[in-house]
Amino acid sequence: MLAVKKDYETARNKAFTVVNSENNKKHSVLFKIDKNEWSCDCKWNSLKETHCSHIKAVISKLDKEKVKSLIKNLGV
Repeated sequence: MLAVKKDYETARNKAFTVVNSENNKKHSVLFKIDKNEWSCDCKWNSLKETHCSHIKAVISKLDKEKVKSLIKNLGV
């Protein structure tokens, strides 16, 4: 399972650490807001032209947080 932790957010970037709970490996994921571009320090991301599992985990977490926020604002 991949755990996602937000490290920091600036006007230009959002940085995350993704940890694999099975082997305790950590990866750094960066979202460049102005370019709408994701990057990760894993081999997969440097070799392939698709998002790695670490980037997908961050996107999934952000989507879930958006849904929770919308529900809270609706009072459901």
